[in-house]
Amino acid sequence: MARQFSIGEQESPQQRLPAYPLSSDHSSTSFVSPEGVYELSHKIFFRSLAPYYRVGSKASLVSIKYKESTVDKSRYEAQPGARSFRGLMFGESSNHHHSQHPDRRASLTPLHKSVTLPTAYASAPTSPQSPTAAPSNVPFSLPSSTNAMIPSALTRTQSSSIDQRRASAQWSPSSSRKPKTSLTKTNSSFVQRIITNEQLASILVARTSEDTNLFYNCGPSFVWMDATCRPAEPLSRIIFNRAYPTCHDVNLLTRGAAHLDIIIGFTSGDIIWFDPLCNKYGRLNKGGVMNASEITMIRWIQGSENLVMAAFQDGSVMVFDKDKEDGAALAVSDDTAGASSSASSSSSASIASHPPSTHQKHISIVEPMTSSSSHAARTSKQMFRVSRPSSKQAKHNPVSHWKLSGQSITAFAFSPDCQHVAVVGLDGYLRVINYLQEKLQDVYEAYYGGLLCVAWSPDGRYILTGGQDDLVTIWAFREQRIVARCQGHSSWVTSVAFDPWRCDERVYRFASVGEDAKLVLWDFSVSAIHRPKSRVNARHRGASVSSTTHPTVNLKQETAIHPVISKADVAILQPTVVNTVHADPCVGVYYREDVIVTTDKRGRVCTWKRPQ
Repeated sequence: MARQFSIGEQESPQQRLPAYPLSSDHSSTSFVSPEGVYELSHKIFFRSLAPYYRVGSKASLVSIKYKESTVDKSRYEAQPGARSFRGLMFGESSNHHHSQHPDRRASLTPLHKSVTLPTAYASAPTSPQSPTAAPSNVPFSLPSSTNAMIPSALTRTQSSSIDQRRASAQWSPSSSRKPKTSLTKTNSSFVQRIITNEQLASILVARTSEDTNLFYNCGPSFVWMDATCRPAEPLSRIIFNRAYPTCHDVNLLTRGAAHLDIIIGFTSGDIIWFDPLCNKYGRLNKGGVMNASEITMIRWIQGSENLVMAAFQDGSVMVFDKDKEDGAALAVSDDTAGASSSASSSSSASIASHPPSTHQKHISIVEPMTSSSSHAARTSKQMFRVSRPSSKQAKHNPVSHWKLSGQSITAFAFSPDCQHVAVVGLDGYLRVINYLQEKLQDVYEAYYGGLLCVAWSPDGRYILTGGQDDLVTIWAFREQRIVARCQGHSSWVTSVAFDPWRCDERVYRFASVGEDAKLVLWDFSVSAIHRPKSRVNARHRGASVSSTTHPTVNLKQETAIHPVISKADVAILQPTVVNTVHADPCVGVYYREDVIVTTDKRGRVCTWKRPQ
């Protein structure tokens, strides 16, 4: 297997990867949990694929249902909130149940369909300026009590065709633009070549709904495999020439037997939109024309056929439309020099320094500070600036540009209802952003160091983060508080994920992996967490007695700033299972109904079968 993909595949000198540590001899074939024994069913590892050790390998798994006469959209949604999100965008009804909580913001309020919208959101792609009522023929609306708005990015790209979308009862593959450039015939210097399995055509014909496709990156390669190693060789492998793939995502809404939309982010800032079934691709942010820093995470926006969100190493988050051409970079300057001034002067100076085509939002902190320098540092880290193209540039990317930090954004995760996004970065902050309104709502501090990963619980109640403090932290989204810190890793936590098949209203199962090469399983129940001895006495919005109240800075501001809380004041959660599963630092953990998948920095992908 390794020999077939090593002959004649030596990388060119400009592709030579940096040196990486020698691998240890450790191997694990099973581990025990309360529900039974997890066994290693498959390990994918090609020695001929030199890894990019700093990034490691990340994986995506997707199944396709075949021989369907109609498209059942419900099966394309990884999280139940996507139905509500699509109903919000396209005027479809939603039967999805949302948990009610009167003290939280609009995100968990059920979506209705009979309230007028601002004119700006119902017509041409312009920034909302006035609350003028929309014309009566607007095909969708929102509850006035929530003060929610249609996402600016989605409105600009889809408002022109919203009537047609609602008239169509379901998404049709023929309605979406497909990539045009053939990988086998391209003259691009960015793509070195594609290697396909000689039996690919017959393999695809024989595939059934039970088969799972696995996509992962390793060094300069992007690999397509059968998740159960049938066959044992890759179905295809693309070798890139000028940059390394760092992250990717599969669009679950548009997947089908003849079409897959995969988006890939690179160290150069480039984005490749790729369909492995026809071996064609498109390219966004070509040569880093809009942002040349490394992409750290990229995701399709749930419920959308064409919108992509990408996080960058320069502290930005950008939204792209795969159907639009590249445009000029939006003007977003750093305001750290004026951060120590008052909120009003800082905001006015920033707006004056930007062209009128960009829309800026700032967060200031009214808090006693011991020095102007520390105040400037905190203000710059907790600033949120949104830049959007002018009406003349609306036909080009980017759709929206958020500047969040001077340090790298490492990960983000959408809430199940698709209305909020949690963003983490090396500055050590968890930011909760209202995606619909493009407003920063909450900022939480890590205990120590930067944050590297984030995940949202299936019911939207809790957020997980992991990072350089070797901890997994549980945050309560609605109550705006820290719930517990989880101690079980001996090095940085690199990935966290909830198990949707073992989460209910009482107990939540989640997993984490880290640079200690360990897979840790946790069972979390608010009622079972012990109250910390030094916990703050005040109760917050009906919070559980086991939780800790977060002292919020400047509650009158739209954004709530939550300082770090000491160890003695936060409950500690102990792990359920701790097991070393890789010989190298782990990068990702992914749940499927029948397996758990883990990846590491050397390019290994391990599949652990759940107990029978």
